Amino acid sequence: MKAADRLRHRIVAVGALLIVACIGSAGYDGWRLHQQIMMANERELGNLSKALAEQSLRSLQAVDVVLRDAASWYEAGGARLDPQAVSAALASRTVGVPQVNVLTVIDAQGMQQYRSRDTGTPLADVSDRPYFTAQRDARGVGLFISKPMLTRTEGLAGLVVSRRIDRPDGSFAGVVTAIVTLQHLEGMYSAIRLGERSSLLLTLNDGTLIVRQPGADDPKRQQSFPGLAALKERGVVAHAVDPIDGRRKLISAVDVGKRPLILAIMRDEDYALRPWYDEMLSSGIRTVLLILLVVLTIVGLLRQLRRQESGEQALRQSEERYAMAMEAANEGHAEWNFAHNTVFVSDKWRALHGVDASVPLGTPVDVLRHVQLHPDDAPHARQAIEDHLAGRTHAIELEYRVRHADGNWRWIHARGRCVRDEAGAALRLFGAATDVSARKLAEADKARLETRLQQTQRLEALGTLSGGIAHDFNNILGAILGFGEMAQQQAPAGSAMRRHIDRVMQAGARARLLVRRILDFSRSGIAERVPVNMQALVEEVISMLTPTLPPGLRVDARLQSGSAAVMGDGTQLYQVVMNLCTNAVQAMGEQGVVSLRLDRVDVEQKRALLHGDIAAGSYVCLEVGDTGPGIPPEVLQRMFDPFFTTKKVGEGTGLGLSVVHGIVADLGGAIDVTTGSGRPTVVSVWLPVLQGQAMDGGPEQAPLDAVKGCPRGNGEVVMVVDDEQPLLELAEEILASLGYEPVGFGTSERALAAFEADPQRFDAVLTDEMLPGMPGSELARRLLAQRPALPVALMSGNVNVSLEQRARSAGVSVLLHKPLGLQELAECMSRLIGDGS
Repeated sequence: MKAADRLRHRIVAVGALLIVACIGSAGYDGWRLHQQIMMANERELGNLSKALAEQSLRSLQAVDVVLRDAASWYEAGGARLDPQAVSAALASRTVGVPQVNVLTVIDAQGMQQYRSRDTGTPLADVSDRPYFTAQRDARGVGLFISKPMLTRTEGLAGLVVSRRIDRPDGSFAGVVTAIVTLQHLEGMYSAIRLGERSSLLLTLNDGTLIVRQPGADDPKRQQSFPGLAALKERGVVAHAVDPIDGRRKLISAVDVGKRPLILAIMRDEDYALRPWYDEMLSSGIRTVLLILLVVLTIVGLLRQLRRQESGEQALRQSEERYAMAMEAANEGHAEWNFAHNTVFVSDKWRALHGVDASVPLGTPVDVLRHVQLHPDDAPHARQAIEDHLAGRTHAIELEYRVRHADGNWRWIHARGRCVRDEAGAALRLFGAATDVSARKLAEADKARLETRLQQTQRLEALGTLSGGIAHDFNNILGAILGFGEMAQQQAPAGSAMRRHIDRVMQAGARARLLVRRILDFSRSGIAERVPVNMQALVEEVISMLTPTLPPGLRVDARLQSGSAAVMGDGTQLYQVVMNLCTNAVQAMGEQGVVSLRLDRVDVEQKRALLHGDIAAGSYVCLEVGDTGPGIPPEVLQRMFDPFFTTKKVGEGTGLGLSVVHGIVADLGGAIDVTTGSGRPTVVSVWLPVLQGQAMDGGPEQAPLDAVKGCPRGNGEVVMVVDDEQPLLELAEEILASLGYEPVGFGTSERALAAFEADPQRFDAVLTDEMLPGMPGSELARRLLAQRPALPVALMSGNVNVSLEQRARSAGVSVLLHKPLGLQELAECMSRLIGDGS
């Protein structure tokens, strides 16, 4: 953490402590004031309740004196006086005692006998009153205070205070009573100023209410306070809820002497704490103002600190802008100070040049020691820097390679420029570096793809050219072989002419084979595709190859493809494997090892090989290797070109590997070659696996026994269509010699017109595909539309998959490869006409 941040945190912490101290001080003062106010109220209520209790006790004592005096007088002989004298004596005793309303003497039977004054009501029987029964039943009751009741004398609410009258023998003689009205008591207490929201309660010990001052709004709501006895026993001012108004009160309850009375003073707690509330409001305002002052002080200090930091921060931001610009541009920055011979490099520059952050790079010597330039690039980089320092170049612009800790070389693009003094001497050299490895790799990939594209285009152009030449040459060769075969049959056996014609036919057969190989290279050949088990096929090639090897050569085979099958022609696949093995044998001379590896490989993603790409899927990979000297780079680029060979004249045609390339590409595969000076050469052929198929067996072999004799016709009419007049004439002569009646046409339009004129005239049709205007497959479609059962044979020198599909779609019965031989044509026509009939 920076020093400024630490200081800022300390200022905030001190301010927080001051705020907490202010709040704590205000809280403590409030608590102490609360205690003081509560103690003052409790002390006031306690003193007032005790004073009023003493006053109430003196009032009761005066009443008790009157009762004692009246009882003693009555027991001593007052009972023997006449009623008027007794009433007068009683009235004289109430003089000066205003709290006594009426003084009454009751006999032992409970009948009122005498009153201190006439109340206007007759004397009544009070034997059922609690005070009478209490005095009658117990001698030592003493002063008895009844519960508040309505007196029968005047019907006023009051208390009946009584004492027992005894005879000389101690037996019960009656009761003397004094009525103390509640109105008198209320009047007595009303003169006392208790304070706002304060009240006085006078109750019996059981909580029965005698007087409440001031009175309740609803006198019938509450007449008993049993809880006062429990509060009185505590001896302290209690906090309780007034059952009348439901407000919380401060209550001081005391005994009225030894009388069965409780006097209580109550005051609302909210009213008692009103000074505290006022003071707390004032204290809160003061505390808030003090906190605001502290906050404003802290804010002012922080703003002042920020102003002090602004200069340094502006400088740091200015320095960081350049570093951020370099970072955003993904560039590293370096500076060379010539005056002090020091070097500064950014972290990005270190990372680009593979130098750890812990390695010191303070001088040019350190940079040269720890930055590993490629040996081929170091002289160029040194020369570029020297030229710029000498003023020969405006700036430094170069690319070089550096080695990282993982051993990989990374390409760096560097730019730099000097700052010079007035004399032109270099003061500082500033430079920026960028990693351009991705661009270099992309350029290398682009160059490699361009080379592959050029090679592919060259092979395609050669294939197209050779296919066209072979097709045209096929027509010429067809006429030569056809007429030569006819001349061969007519020449006498053993004659010189027969011998010369035989040599011509042998040369023509070789030419025919050469044309087939050219067409195979150009992917123009077609064969029946069936599932072929590659492992069985390679095993058969090995069994054929091993006996022919010289003593110093041997075959090392590891075949692990199992039942994996490839959809293709067995003879062509046999030719691929045999050509690769033959080339491997010829590359080693008299000693070496031919290694064959056959595996089934699952490719997870697209892969680029030397000749072609393979997509994700399952493949059979055939690797044919040799221990020869390897293939030079210039030969590697052309080894699959047609007619290219490194063999001596007469030892090869240069079509072996080109045919392999054509067959593999036609099957959707690819070829890869790994070689090098002094390393074995391995040619890998990748062919897609036919999913769900597992086949056994090798390539199909043509039957070895030739058919003797030619099947002949019986005058059937055969339509022959060919735009090459020599081939048309040849076909007509051959068919005529075989017993057929040929009818030739040079164009498909003429043939179609003749057929439409008489559809039943022709028993079979033999047509070429490459016809001007309408191709042979379209002619066959129109003929079969008019006569679906018509046997049609389609022939071409350029038979491929596309032609096979068109022929099948048109309904052609047989597809023939030109040039045609006598035996082949005879058998074909025999099958066509035989099936048609």
